[in-house]
Amino acid sequence: MKRVFLIIFALGIVSCNLPASETALTPTQSPFPIFTATSTLLVPTELSISVSSETPISPTMTVTPIPCDPSTADYCIVDGTFLFQRPIQPPDNDRIDLSYAYASTQNGKRDPHHGVEFQNAFGIPVYAAGDGEVVFADADKTTKFSPWTNFYGNVVIIQHANEIYSLYAHLSSILVRVGDTVNAGDEIGQVGATGGATGSHLHFEVRTGSAYTDYFSTQNPELWMLPPQGMGALSVTLKTSYERNYERPLVITRYADGSDDPIYTYYITTYTKGFEFNPEDAVLSSLPPGKYKIAFSDSSGLKERFVFVEAGKLTEVVFDLDG
Repeated sequence: MKRVFLIIFALGIVSCNLPASETALTPTQSPFPIFTATSTLLVPTELSISVSSETPISPTMTVTPIPCDPSTADYCIVDGTFLFQRPIQPPDNDRIDLSYAYASTQNGKRDPHHGVEFQNAFGIPVYAAGDGEVVFADADKTTKFSPWTNFYGNVVIIQHANEIYSLYAHLSSILVRVGDTVNAGDEIGQVGATGGATGSHLHFEVRTGSAYTDYFSTQNPELWMLPPQGMGALSVTLKTSYERNYERPLVITRYADGSDDPIYTYYITTYTKGFEFNPEDAVLSSLPPGKYKIAFSDSSGLKERFVFVEAGKLTEVVFDLDG
C-alpha cells in the first residue's frame, strides 16, 4: 500500500581509536606509560639513557546517531508527534471508538471515516486539543467540510501552528467565536448529535495544509493525541509496490507481562481505498505497555511479528510485502 513510510531516529554509539604511533605500544599491550629513547651515550663506567616526557595518546570515542529504520528493524520505538491532548477528559469517556476507526468503513456498511469518535452523553464538555485560534464556529449549512452540507452539524475548527487544524463536530452547543484565541483544555463546546450523527458523540479530526476545508487533508488523530496516562501507541505500515488500499484485517494480541499468555486481542483493519496519502496503514493508541503480536494474511501466507509498546511512546512497524 505504501512506497513511502516514516523513518524515525534513535541514538546509538560507535567507537573508534586513533592509530598508534610507530614506536608506541597500543593500550591493550601494556598498562604502563610508554618510554621513548631519544639519545644514548657510552661512558667508561656506565650507560646513561635520557628519557623523553612523551605520554601515550589516549583512545578517543565519538558518539554518532544510528537511525532506527522500521523497514529493516522489527520495530522502532519513538517519541511520536503527540501535539494534542484529548478533546474529552476523564471522568468522561476519552477512549476512541474502535468500531468505526479512522479510514475504516465498518466492513463496507458506512462511508470511509475521516476522523475518530468519542462516545459520550449529550452535553459532555468538549475541550480544545491545543493552543490556537478559532477559524470556524457555526453549523456547516453553507460551508462544506465534506462532500455534503449539514454533515458535521455544529462545528468548531481551531488553527494551530504550522497549518495544523483540529475539527470538533456534531456539537450540541458552541461556546467560542471566530477569532477567539484558545488554550489547550479550554471548553469550546458540548457533545451532541447535530448534522448526520446517528447518536450522541464527538467526531474529532486533524487536518493539515492551507485548505482546511479539504476533506482529504485529514490525518489519523491517534497519531497526534497524547495517549492516556501510562499508555502507548502503535502504527503499522504495509509496504507494497502498488498504490491501492483495501481494508485488510489485522489481529493484534497483547501478552501478559513476562509470559507468552495472551490476555487481550484487538481486531482492526488497515485503511480503506482513498487513504493512500497517509504514510501508515493502521494505528492503535491507548495500549498498555508490554508485548504484542501483529498477525495478518496475504498472498504469501500468514505474517506475524512480535513488538513492544512503551508508555508515552509510539511503536512503528513496517512490513515489506514485496521483499
